Amino acid sequence: MKKIKKIIAILTMAILLFCSGCAHREYGYYFHYRVDGGNGQIRIEEKSGFTPEKYFCKDKTWCELNCPENSYCFRGLGRKKGKRIVSFVAIPDDGYQVKEWSFNGTIVEGNKTNTYTATVSNKDKYNGVIAVKFERIENV
Repeated sequence: MKKIKKIIAILTMAILLFCSGCAHREYGYYFHYRVDGGNGQIRIEEKSGFTPEKYFCKDKTWCELNCPENSYCFRGLGRKKGKRIVSFVAIPDDGYQVKEWSFNGTIVEGNKTNTYTATVSNKDKYNGVIAVKFERIENV
């Protein structure tokens, strides 16, 4: 009887350890980014230890969204029900400035700076679509 209880206890511990690992399984976060209308570039702000490989969306089957021809994508790991935060830098051509940023199709109000920090989470279905649009600088 003691052996059976010991075996049950060991099996229970093994199941608990296995399931706790399941709860912390890694998930993919997908970022799609582009310039709308030209007149500049967009890049990922790389920080020490963070240099993701970027690809053209059209070249990767895991880029699930229907992205325009000039879109880039990259993916990163994260926890389920967690989030992933990435900063983007806009580089306008001479004579242009940032007009607007958009995230998942919605214009980011009040940000006409050259940087935008996007947060992707499970509420976004682990996808973030970031776009920047430039406008000509009007001479005053």
